[in-house]
Amino acid sequence: MTERANRKIQSPKLDMNPMVDMAFLLVTFFLLATTFKVPDQAYVNLPRATTEIDLPQKKLLTITVDIDGKVFIHLSNKAARGEWLRRVSTANKTDLSADQVKVFSDLPGFGLPFKDLVEYIKLERKERLEITQSGIPTDSMENELQDWLLMARAVQPGLRFAIKADQKTPYKHIQAVIETLTANKILRFNLVTEKRVDGAN
Repeated sequence: MTERANRKIQSPKLDMNPMVDMAFLLVTFFLLATTFKVPDQAYVNLPRATTEIDLPQKKLLTITVDIDGKVFIHLSNKAARGEWLRRVSTANKTDLSADQVKVFSDLPGFGLPFKDLVEYIKLERKERLEITQSGIPTDSMENELQDWLLMARAVQPGLRFAIKADQKTPYKHIQAVIETLTANKILRFNLVTEKRVDGAN
């Protein structure tokens, strides 16, 4: 037998360590770079439309009106929320601690009268999840939505506005929001819809 015949045939080896390292680096990158969807304060079944417009993610205030007409608001820029709350609390002659402002800044949105909001942000997270929010007042006698809108514009110039309402929300509740916007010279805003899929009702 020749030396070549006696030599064992070895299968090729593939070192997987660099590939595993690369996989973990990619996963880490996507986790850090991804903007997670903010949970909605209220569930709304959006009306459908044939067109779709992309809304900005950084300079947007969304007003949500649920099927019962309760109003919730969300300011997309987390960094601006603390100053937003401070200005509204100053207008309401209320002092808030730095911890309370931080809790507010972390909220995905809210739908409470100001006096109830102050108590709400004092609660522990678990307790807050058990609270049923009553909505921000929009009636002519006590229109707190107006205060939040004005202070949001002062804190973040160039802010855009969007109304997100359930398709079964009575129009009078949406009209109250629109009238609040227009009364404060906010004449450009978007109505959020869901893109209609062919064949869908």
